[in-house]
Amino acid sequence: DDGCKFVLPSQIKVFLKRCSLTAEVLDKIIYVENSEVHFVKEPSTQMIARGQIEWALLLALKNGIEKNSISVDPEDVRSVCIAKGFYDKKNFATNFKKEGNAKYFSGPMVPQGASQQLSTDGQTELGKLLETLSR
Repeated sequence: DDGCKFVLPSQIKVFLKRCSLTAEVLDKIIYVENSEVHFVKEPSTQMIARGQIEWALLLALKNGIEKNSISVDPEDVRSVCIAKGFYDKKNFATNFKKEGNAKYFSGPMVPQGASQQLSTDGQTELGKLLETLSR
């Protein structure tokens, strides 16, 4: 142990309890240093559209840990997707408007738009993603 233990914010504790997950699952996916979250495991899907959603969910987790707000900024998602090879300029915004994906967020994920909280469906999907990544 390198002494970098951190206290989980209340929003994350509630999320973990709701999804029946433990902090040990988080430990397999993230590393926190100086209150900054780093991902040890990342989405490995071959599907660009799915990768965009998975990164949006993981960024909401990161914000939940760093800011106690399980929410995500559309432009942060765009930046990470570009960096990680999951960006499709023509379909990026449309992907978040699809019925199956839009339900994960409290409001529309639009370019230059406001950050959106994860909905209950979004938190459930994040929980499933964390379970998958932790294996």
